[in-house]
Amino acid sequence: MGDTAVLVIAHGSPDPDWLELVESAVGQCHLDLPIRVAFLGGVEGRSIAEEWKRLEEAGAKRIVVVPLFVTAGSSHVGEIRTMLGLDLCQGKNTEIPRVAVQARILWCSPLEDHPVVEQIVAHRVHALVSHPPTEALLLVGHGNERAGGQAKWERLLHRLTLRLQNRFGFAAAGYGTLRPDTLREQAHLLADRGELVIVPLFVSQGYFTRKAIPQRLEGLTYRYDGSAYLPHSLMAEWINQSVRTAIVTDLFTKRSVYANGREKTVEMGR
Repeated sequence: MGDTAVLVIAHGSPDPDWLELVESAVGQCHLDLPIRVAFLGGVEGRSIAEEWKRLEEAGAKRIVVVPLFVTAGSSHVGEIRTMLGLDLCQGKNTEIPRVAVQARILWCSPLEDHPVVEQIVAHRVHALVSHPPTEALLLVGHGNERAGGQAKWERLLHRLTLRLQNRFGFAAAGYGTLRPDTLREQAHLLADRGELVIVPLFVSQGYFTRKAIPQRLEGLTYRYDGSAYLPHSLMAEWINQSVRTAIVTDLFTKRSVYANGREKTVEMGR
């Protein structure tokens, strides 16, 4: 695997603490591969194009791309795929800069409801609950104003809500999004069923977890600590598993995919 490298792509932030959380998670990975972090924006010298070039110049012929985003429903995931030339249907969008890609891409799924991610969310829930049969769980996602993206957000939120309800046995459980804004409406509905427990589905703490969510819930009684996926030791394990699964899948599909001379990007979780 000497010609294989890993690129973890995150949103980016002007907050150095936010960046450190991402770097720390990647630093905890146990992968015998070169691994770098790129940011979609806001971090000088660490863009996707710049980090991609560094990996290729170091000899990478195959790059495993790990998008550090909650769901494929995020518009940013679509932007990244367009930048890398993976979504031809978005090829007419001239506002999105393209990355000069020579290496073969192994695309991994975003976080979604991977078993490791479900464990992280369950840990966040467990830290807040007292007596689930008298409590109501409300998961909060960013959401997407575009119908296609929102549908993916809804599917993720629905699946996680059902699993957490089965695990904890709440009096009621539901979910809301910030875009479109359904949070306060859902909170009012659930508050009639039990004491509200609010858990955000965000990669890291920031404006949305610290300000946007509390502002929308002003005047309501609820339990909430704003904890996001980071920092959690299992985030590194999710990266490890994503990369290893992509490489193993490529190993077993390479013969049929490449034997006739055609190349195809190998994608996980699409």
